[in-house]
Amino acid sequence: MEQIAYSQEVRDLLVACDLPVADLLDNGDVCFFGFRQESELLGVIGVEVRGDYGLLRSLAISAAHRGNGLGQKLVRFSEEWATRFNLKALYLLTTTANGFFEKLGYEKLPRSKAPSAIIETQQFLSLCPDSSIFMGKGLGANQVLH
Repeated sequence: MEQIAYSQEVRDLLVACDLPVADLLDNGDVCFFGFRQESELLGVIGVEVRGDYGLLRSLAISAAHRGNGLGQKLVRFSEEWATRFNLKALYLLTTTANGFFEKLGYEKLPRSKAPSAIIETQQFLSLCPDSSIFMGKGLGANQVLH
């Protein structure tokens, strides 16, 4: 795992996984982490930092490498990174992966419980449909979601 820059390679993987990319080119608040095998990018995840909180986004695993635990490793790596940077909680929006994230300790939350910093993101405001499930997980010693 390593921190990586947003690039055409990252964009191509996100697009292949049907994830939104419209706001990423100009969004310096998103830190990406990836896993490579030789020169191939197998998986990527992003954390959009918003004050004391992070929006977990853009978890994408290449089709040939799904089902081997790489997604869990990327999420854990992101959580450790966010904890080191003193973020209080990570949030996310998903239409298909709520079961995956529940197994990793994320809980479903009403959108009304989202911190204003998360509500103001493009992902929350317009990129993810209203039918998306909002989830969160407290980090660090406090394990606080709001």
